[in-house]
Amino acid sequence: MNADEIVDRFYVEHGPCCAGCDWWAPANSCVGECRRSAPVSGAQRISMLGMRSPSIQPEAGHIMTPREHHCGEFKDDFDWNTLPPQYLRRIGHAAAIRARDEGVRGC
Repeated sequence: MNADEIVDRFYVEHGPCCAGCDWWAPANSCVGECRRSAPVSGAQRISMLGMRSPSIQPEAGHIMTPREHHCGEFKDDFDWNTLPPQYLRRIGHAAAIRARDEGVRGC
């Protein structure tokens, strides 16, 4: 299982959060960058992760958030139907499960 699948599963299981937001670009399966707003200083960038005095100061960039964070700017306009039905079933996506339960072919 790759990091994208882990992030998608997390979103499907937990609902609206950074993991499913169109603005969020995952760095790994647990944290990512919120690209909704302008870049900030290195210290501000990692503050939402609870890091106060890292041994190596990060460069300026977009704010890093944990995948479970949810803010008022959440957006999910992604068309999940563009993904293969097998993948949607694997991550537990409701549309794939509904289609399976209703006996729709190919799902």
